[in-house]
Amino acid sequence: MMRNITHSVKKMKTTKVKRGDFVRISERMHDADIPKNRLGHVLEEYKTIVHYTDKKPAPTETWKVFLSNGNIIRIHEMFLEVVDESR
Repeated sequence: MMRNITHSVKKMKTTKVKRGDFVRISERMHDADIPKNRLGHVLEEYKTIVHYTDKKPAPTETWKVFLSNGNIIRIHEMFLEVVDESR
C-alpha cells in the first residue's frame, strides 16, 4: 500500500542585496565582531580572482558590511536580511 505524503516547504523571501542596504545578520552566523543588535550597512560587493585563469575579479555573493559597532566584515549574502519595509 502506497501513501501520498505532501510536504509543506516554507519558501524564504530572497531579496538581492545591494550597496547601501541596511541589513540584519542572521542568527545562523557567528563571529566575535558582530554586535548584539546584528545590524549594519552594505558597503560593497566583494569580488576576487577565483581562478588563476580569470581575466578580472568575479562576483562571490559576498559583501563588505559596516556594522553598527564600527567593525567591517565580509559576509555571504545568504546570512543577510534587508531591513526595509518598502521591499
